Amino acid sequence: MHIVFLNQYYPPDEAPTGLMLEAVAESLVELGHEVTIVCANGGYAGTDSSIERGGASDGASTGPRVLRIGATGFGRSSFIGKLLDYLTYYLGVAGMLAFMRPSPDRIVALTTPPYLSILARIFSGLRGADHAHWIMDLYPDVMTAHGMIRRPSGTASFLEGLARFGFGGGRCKMVLTLGPDMAARTKVYLTESTPCEWVPLWGTAETGQAKLERGTVPENREDPVVLMYSGNMGLGHRFGEFLEAAASAGQGFRWRFNGDGKRRPEIEAFATSHPEAPIELGPYVPRSGLAAHLSSADVHLASLEPSWDGTMVPSKLQGIFAIGRPVLFVGSTTCSMGQWILQSGGGWVVEPGNPSAMREALDEIRDPRIRASKGEAARVYSFWYFNRRFNAGRIAAHLTTS
Repeated sequence: MHIVFLNQYYPPDEAPTGLMLEAVAESLVELGHEVTIVCANGGYAGTDSSIERGGASDGASTGPRVLRIGATGFGRSSFIGKLLDYLTYYLGVAGMLAFMRPSPDRIVALTTPPYLSILARIFSGLRGADHAHWIMDLYPDVMTAHGMIRRPSGTASFLEGLARFGFGGGRCKMVLTLGPDMAARTKVYLTESTPCEWVPLWGTAETGQAKLERGTVPENREDPVVLMYSGNMGLGHRFGEFLEAAASAGQGFRWRFNGDGKRRPEIEAFATSHPEAPIELGPYVPRSGLAAHLSSADVHLASLEPSWDGTMVPSKLQGIFAIGRPVLFVGSTTCSMGQWILQSGGGWVVEPGNPSAMREALDEIRDPRIRASKGEAARVYSFWYFNRRFNAGRIAAHLTTS
């Protein structure tokens, strides 16, 4: 099959969606499929991917063909810039799909930017192909959780209709999601005959899986205990519980926050107003240094607003588990991340607004034996459930189902 993937980002741009797509594209090529990636020239996290702008480039003959659209690259620093990036990418995708040679057999849309599913459905019909979808963020549910739209409303109904259209039609062969809660929410937009499955992602640190396969477990320090949040600080995450704990937990902890996003100013303001809290802030860490960066913490922090459950499934848990570190998660016990942590024994789940549960978790975190035990449980779970090669192969199989 000639399979065409649509996603705004692809390596060397370090957006997680692109890194995941790279693994799946490589698996499909190994299986003998012809794979084309239609992406933009970078711009994730306000950076350029060092690809010359203005033209398309072919990948190596033994790998996927990568066609890069000369879209704007303002990144995510401003709303208007992001919209311009989306618009120019949409237009570029339409042009690429209209005249692509050879013609695609299947068009697979991811969800950056939103509603690529519509282009996949329209152009699959025009080119005599079919379409499939790999959902990283579920729209319009993300917009509802974000507070951008309200339900019920005319706007919500219109956007829900667009989602149903994109995933609809007899040519839709598969809708793939990231976790059980996302699959449940997605099925609202599908007909009963449309297959919907879920496969979890994996860590993106370059050496994380290698460490896992060698069976190595990093040593745990006793004092101070380093608790780290690393990654996107978006509106779908919670930080209040962590910040309050940083100010009240006493000696023996260091709280590190690396990354950027809409909620970083909230963390910066708290650190300024609470100089007694041992809070450190840093930037994003590039992929090449991510494994060492993740290993520098004793326990990792993760969070998700319950209203966002099923709209997205952050992939940071997989990378943390791969290097044998436990996770302190603030969120619901029923979302995918909460369920995986509880099933694995690889961390602690604290319901939002439960300071006593946070104190109990921190009391356990002080004990290096408990940290080591939970870190080992996380590592073992990662090997069986978040394995890059195995899961990428499962996704490739689902996306090529006939």
